[in-house]
Amino acid sequence: MATQATYRTRDGQADYRFNFEQQSNGTYRAYITSQPGYNGRASDAHTTHRNSDANGRKFVCWTRPLNSLSEAKAVAAQWADATQQYRKTGHRF
Repeated sequence: MATQATYRTRDGQADYRFNFEQQSNGTYRAYITSQPGYNGRASDAHTTHRNSDANGRKFVCWTRPLNSLSEAKAVAAQWADATQQYRKTGHRF
């Protein structure tokens, strides 16, 4: 079962929406269901720290497994704030 959440960025200028889904191995993924565009900046998977599952759904790329829903939500918030800065400044994260 998915848990949905909307995150308003720290700068208050954008909302990012996620579905948090527990995987068969017990870890979580933060699927990105809605986000602002990249303002003409590169939007490839590497630059934007997004992966795709077998169905093409995008999720937040993170360096280690996310073992709880609260951890997945915290990572999604960090990703959204970093993405928002990238959109505004072009500074990669």
